[in-house]
Amino acid sequence: MAESKIVLPDLPGAEYAPEPPPQGPVVWMKENLFSTPFSVLLTIIGGLIAVVSLRGIFGFVANPERIWQAVTTNLRLLMVQAYPDQHMWRVWVSIGVVVVLTSLSLAAWRVGGRTSGRKLTGNVMALGGLLAIIGLVADFPFEMNVTWAGIGLALAGMGYMIRRMMGERAKAENIPVLAVAGGLVIGLVASLWVLQVPVPDPDTGIRAATTELLANTTRIPWLLLLITGFVAYGIGIAIRDWKPSRPMLVAGWALSYPVIFLHILRGTRMNNLSDYLLIGLAFLVVGTAILYALVNLEIGESGRLIAGILLIAALLTWATPVLIIIRLLLLILAAFALAAPTFGGSGGSKYRYVGIYAGAVVVMVYLMLLATGTSAVQTQSAVPFGGFMITWLLAIGAVALSFPIGVILALARTSSLPLFRVMATVYIELVRGVPLITWLLMSVVVFPFLFPEGVEFEDVVKVLLFFTFFSAAYLAENVRGGLQAVSKGQAEASNALGMSTMQRTAFITLPQALRAVIPALVGQVIATFKDTSLVAIVGLFDILLIAKNVVPNQSQPFNFLGSIKENLVVVALVYWIFTFIFSRVSQRIERNLGVGER
Repeated sequence: MAESKIVLPDLPGAEYAPEPPPQGPVVWMKENLFSTPFSVLLTIIGGLIAVVSLRGIFGFVANPERIWQAVTTNLRLLMVQAYPDQHMWRVWVSIGVVVVLTSLSLAAWRVGGRTSGRKLTGNVMALGGLLAIIGLVADFPFEMNVTWAGIGLALAGMGYMIRRMMGERAKAENIPVLAVAGGLVIGLVASLWVLQVPVPDPDTGIRAATTELLANTTRIPWLLLLITGFVAYGIGIAIRDWKPSRPMLVAGWALSYPVIFLHILRGTRMNNLSDYLLIGLAFLVVGTAILYALVNLEIGESGRLIAGILLIAALLTWATPVLIIIRLLLLILAAFALAAPTFGGSGGSKYRYVGIYAGAVVVMVYLMLLATGTSAVQTQSAVPFGGFMITWLLAIGAVALSFPIGVILALARTSSLPLFRVMATVYIELVRGVPLITWLLMSVVVFPFLFPEGVEFEDVVKVLLFFTFFSAAYLAENVRGGLQAVSKGQAEASNALGMSTMQRTAFITLPQALRAVIPALVGQVIATFKDTSLVAIVGLFDILLIAKNVVPNQSQPFNFLGSIKENLVVVALVYWIFTFIFSRVSQRIERNLGVGER
């Protein structure tokens, strides 16, 4: 039996669904580029500027006078400086740890989502169009122009044909984003077997370059890393419904920094292990006993007196020849004692507070063992790190360490306790009032005189500490702005519910404050990452110093004199890639948290 269709009469005054608006590239250009005479004028001017810029940029890249061999020949120098050949396995193991943690995290947090064939093919056509435009307007040799334009047109045509073949299915969002990303990674690794890069010709000279494979000696390690990443992602999918998986991953990321840089790459030998362990154990026993007594509210003013005595004793130790570890642990104990009446609470809160102190003692002893230890990796310089490796070391370390310090400073500056508020204000204003370059110079010139004879730190450790303290001061002001944006009614409601100061701060005030200042925090991360280039002032060979002073002055075995422009362009591109990634991640976090929307 045939189905009957109901035809609605065209009655006067009848309301129907609006027709979909017209779409397509022509409509988009008409609405956004040529909607008014003024828009037409701006489009023409912008197009001319873009054409001139593209011709200049790609003309510079394709100029036969450019010595790109200086970059491709010194890639290892730019990445790890003079890291010994016999220890390069440490670098690959470190990268493997990051790959495993990244794959597990992508699976555990279900990162990726799905996209539609229309969006995917649209990106392919846009990339093809861009390459075609570059081929048409760039100041290349004619054969290269034809090649770029041909590749671009081929990509654009392929994207268009795939979209036409998919038809209406192209609108469905059923393509995993991570599958696309995985395909691109596989393509990049596969290119190591075919991609040729320019290198100097030892027979005919530097200007007459030959080509060789991008990675003659690193193709197998990259292949193993790719396989490891896919295996780790599969394991992550299998265990992501296991409740402890995410906390374990967070702990893994937190531990990866000291494990990679201080154990794997540096091979630290802990020289003062027995002495520092005994001192740490003594502070654990005595300190937990003192704090357990101070968190009891009944102790009253006597507790504040004891805390004050501990603070005076901690300050006096800096004028006496005692071990640096004793000074720092006594200072930590005094700070926890002063804050005990406010943050200790009652019941389970005081046990957690004492537990936090115990964790702080363990972390401090561990860090001091690493800082005062010696490295098993011997290089020509005093520091085993260099190139982009030291840039990552300083950037990640400064951001990770400055965040908790900055939050504590912000809470102290907004505290009702005058002592904490004054101390935090003095610290923030003092650090922010002096340029970073001055602090870096002080880290290697003045800082060593603050410690007794026999206590020495490597320059990279001293610079990392000063980077951390400098970044923490600026981060504290960002967090303080977020804290002030939280209405007082939130605190009053928390007090009405019977929350302690610690509970109100951890569950009500601080999450809202951090959510409000995510753009400022990411801006601070980007600024810290770029400011690491200033370490060249104190003699640390980061990627910028190597590109600016080392490679352009090489004369043996190849002459790379005059290659400073090429090196700086590549370094600028490296910095831009990572800062762009930080920015995109920040935008994703803001969308997920609804920053600016609610």
